[in-house]
Amino acid sequence: MSEVTTPQTGDKQVKRACTECRQQKARCDAYLDPDNPCSRCRKMNRQCTISEPFRREHKRKRMSELEHQTDELQERLRPSSQPAPTALLEHTWAAVNDQRTAESESRLASVAPFFRDAAIAPVSFRSFSQAAESLQTPESLPHDQQASATATLPRSLEGYTIDSRDIDAMFQIYFRDYAGLMPILDPSLTPNAAYALSPFLFWAIIGVGCRTYYKNPTLLGVLPSKIKTLALLTMGSNTTLPIVQAYLLILYWPFPKASAATDFTFPFSAAVLHMAMAMGLHLPVSSQEFSKVQIRLSEDESKKRAETWGYCMLVYQRSCFCKGSPATPIVDVPHDLDQRRTLFQKISPKLKFELKLQDVVTRCCIAVSQNGLRVMSSEQERSLDTLLNLFQAQIASVGLEYASDLDHHYVQMATLSIQAFNLYKSPTAQDPSSLYDLCGSACQVIESFDNLDKAGQISLPASGVYFYFGLIMPSHVLLRLLKTSFSRYIDVERAKAALFLGISLHKRMSLQNDDLPARNGVALTQLWNSNRAFRKPNGTEAVALRIRSRLCGSVLLDSLVWWREEFGGFMGVYPPPLMENHNAQDGPASTTANSLNDNAIPLTLKPDYASFLDDPMLTEFGLPGGDDIFSSVWGDGIGETV
Repeated sequence: MSEVTTPQTGDKQVKRACTECRQQKARCDAYLDPDNPCSRCRKMNRQCTISEPFRREHKRKRMSELEHQTDELQERLRPSSQPAPTALLEHTWAAVNDQRTAESESRLASVAPFFRDAAIAPVSFRSFSQAAESLQTPESLPHDQQASATATLPRSLEGYTIDSRDIDAMFQIYFRDYAGLMPILDPSLTPNAAYALSPFLFWAIIGVGCRTYYKNPTLLGVLPSKIKTLALLTMGSNTTLPIVQAYLLILYWPFPKASAATDFTFPFSAAVLHMAMAMGLHLPVSSQEFSKVQIRLSEDESKKRAETWGYCMLVYQRSCFCKGSPATPIVDVPHDLDQRRTLFQKISPKLKFELKLQDVVTRCCIAVSQNGLRVMSSEQERSLDTLLNLFQAQIASVGLEYASDLDHHYVQMATLSIQAFNLYKSPTAQDPSSLYDLCGSACQVIESFDNLDKAGQISLPASGVYFYFGLIMPSHVLLRLLKTSFSRYIDVERAKAALFLGISLHKRMSLQNDDLPARNGVALTQLWNSNRAFRKPNGTEAVALRIRSRLCGSVLLDSLVWWREEFGGFMGVYPPPLMENHNAQDGPASTTANSLNDNAIPLTLKPDYASFLDDPMLTEFGLPGGDDIFSSVWGDGIGETV
């Protein structure tokens, strides 16, 4: 503190305040000890100075002077051919903005303690800027201010900030490469608008787009854990349609998962399905009954809710299918037939087509599970043939409605999913024609992936978890057919070319070195070059499945068991293959199978399966029902032993 002599009038001391206290009109005790700062300056860590010529400065007057100076500079720019110095103009604007910012922060800081505990805080705290913006029209704003009003804002999540340019790029990538597979969002949605609808929806779009944002590949390593945490926190909040849509995005395109990480999609797909039901998305006619506030939905809004529900069901069913667990058939929810029909009428033809295919696959999984898969007798194997023929016929019927190459690809994947159940039968009961068809379907699926990617109709790196499984399963089917004696029933050259193509597609689909496509591509390569895969220790062939409880996924997981035993150090963990020497009639394996499976379903199928297959909504899907189903597959001998 500078020394200042305090004037004296006789014996009376004149009180002088420091300049800081005089500016703020605050009580000052500097006169008590002129050699040290006053108590207020010490507390606020300010410089304490007593100055005689000091005059208090009015902020409004200073602001007015700065604005007047700016107006003068703008007036000079208009008529003059020589522009004013840019540095001076920028300095003036910076001074104005800094002054306004400092004043705004000072005012808000002074009232923050009150509004922090008040119920009206969100409205009152922003009232200053909102009131100012409401008085300004776009025509009255300068051009640079109009641009800044619509410009994308940078956003932060758990302390990690993403620049506005990166945000714009990832939104563009999402709507270009991803949105066509699940079109639930308006293509004109801007980043700022998405954040206003739901911050979780905004970050879900960013999380999907960063998967293939190669300008900054570090985002894929940083954002997934933060977005998963946000997803968990959002689960307990009030559910809205944008939140459900956000969950669908991260479930359809899950983040790359390392081998030690836990699965995210399977439990969340069921949770999101229940969240959608809690909102009444499955009953578009009765949406008001699920809302605490009065809502009036337009026809477009009602269709959007129905589409969102349809994708909730599709994501849930595909998640169960990839996990090897049976799901509830799509046409069983809602149970009210009129509500169900209204729902499907509001769904787009594209989505309805995918739902039809997935529903047939789901019903097939349930039917073959009821028939028995763990240990099969010869009668159950013949029953399995009949069931697979039935559901393949339904897939072929739905497949007539495909409208694009991608739709045809879905048909091929569904056909392969049903034909893969043939591998549950014992080697001696295999039908060569069924194995030939299975090989052909697997080759078609892999070749279709390559054609769609080259044609630009899909992007393999931008494909979702269902496409992962759709590529992995045919690759393992071909591996098993080529490495065993089944190879004599198939086109070996085509199968080998398709398998090698599938391995290369795994590399193109991979996003990280340790994600699912990358790890599976390595496993396929090692199994192909192995001399011990599908072989017993004595060198004899072991073709039958050991993993038999995961439906279509058993084919994939069984191959991975062979890989783990040879390359992962898990030898002896899994039991030997079942039913290797199974005979159709009187062999010992047949007797053992019958004794182990006392609940085998007899082949008088119509009484057992009529109620399951005779669903009124099958006709809504364009599928035959009742006796027509059995007549188309069995012929005239309905109800008789096959």
